[in-house]
Amino acid sequence: MTEVLAEVTPTEEIPADYWITVPGGPFTMGADELRPDGKPRAAAPRHQVDVAEFRMAKYPVTVAEFGRFVAATGHVTSAEKKGKSWVWIGDPSVVIPDQDYLWKEIDGATWRTPHGADSTLEGKDRHPVTHVSSFDIRAYCEWSGTRLPTEAEWEKATRGTDARPYAWGEEEPTAELCNHTMNVADTTPVDAYPKNVGPYGHQDLTGNVWEITSSAFHHYPYDENKPGRVLKTKAGSVALGVIRGGSFYNNCDPRGCLAWVRIYNLPDYSCYDMGFRVCAR
Repeated sequence: MTEVLAEVTPTEEIPADYWITVPGGPFTMGADELRPDGKPRAAAPRHQVDVAEFRMAKYPVTVAEFGRFVAATGHVTSAEKKGKSWVWIGDPSVVIPDQDYLWKEIDGATWRTPHGADSTLEGKDRHPVTHVSSFDIRAYCEWSGTRLPTEAEWEKATRGTDARPYAWGEEEPTAELCNHTMNVADTTPVDAYPKNVGPYGHQDLTGNVWEITSSAFHHYPYDENKPGRVLKTKAGSVALGVIRGGSFYNNCDPRGCLAWVRIYNLPDYSCYDMGFRVCAR
């Protein structure tokens, strides 16, 4: 364990611009999108939401930062306890849309070994940490004195007040703008795409990894106090959370890069294209 942690220990102090302030006030949240069957998508309807001023990290939490947390606390992640996590196993040169069976739970896949037991973190210090669950993130936030952004905070940081469809503006996503739709087929450093910047200066909001928020998944209009949807399992009812921003995979569809796209997530779920970003308390 000591040898692995030595690979991910940060070598520099947190930069002065780590926290970026997002001013309070209203913004446009969601979009009046319809599914092919004519029913509203999860981000409908488009509506106005007011948020208070907050500070959010410029980048997602990196492998190095998470490694420092584990070194200090001895935290064992959900994936490590299970002994497996979800990994893309398909050939990136032969991508078939909607073929999610190319994601498999791989034995030994964890934040330390992202592709499986024989993989390493070599060269990934500045990549977003992956294979972390909502439970792991809660522990990280308690240790670091931070919190997750709400879904509304995340979207305002991404869209600003001009209702832009992408973090950088109106231009549709390309391989030069962000890591999306299998144009890399892996995570990339959080500062690898300088044009992938939101209206207030946050980077890597789009693509690379989905970002977990603190919000429960519920039907719009948005209300942080509204009860979220639950999934009934053999172990009981499980509340669903919201993840945002798309990933390097995006189900092979660049639509996942849209700033309003939202999907739900189980609290103990972990995979190779999902991470998180924090806010100051």
